Amino acid sequence: MLYVCLFLPASISILVSERIRKEKRNISELIIPYLGYTFMIATIMNMIVYFISDAVTPWYDISTFTFAFTLQYTWLSLVIAAVLPCLVYIVSKVVQINIEVKEKKKDDKKVVEDRRENYKRKH
Repeated sequence: MLYVCLFLPASISILVSERIRKEKRNISELIIPYLGYTFMIATIMNMIVYFISDAVTPWYDISTFTFAFTLQYTWLSLVIAAVLPCLVYIVSKVVQINIEVKEKKKDDKKVVEDRRENYKRKH
């Protein structure tokens, strides 16, 4: 039950994400988003379980996943899994990140001369 609760919601997120984006990607392109959704959903669910649950053990254990807990965890994580791709899509449309890489020219002789000229010794 533990593995179903961990890996099923991310696959739902991938399905919702594919519907929103309206593009088909092959399986090798879906591995990184799947792992990202697994991490995000697990992190959100860990925070919810930690703050709401009054369980004695703070870590997930097989004994923690009773039938009632598994049902509650699965339903809540499926809701999060359906909402999370929508939020990621909205943020990706609003936020734009540009990375510009420039090659630094190595002119060691000029750099050494510039350092000598700009160096002022304080007494």
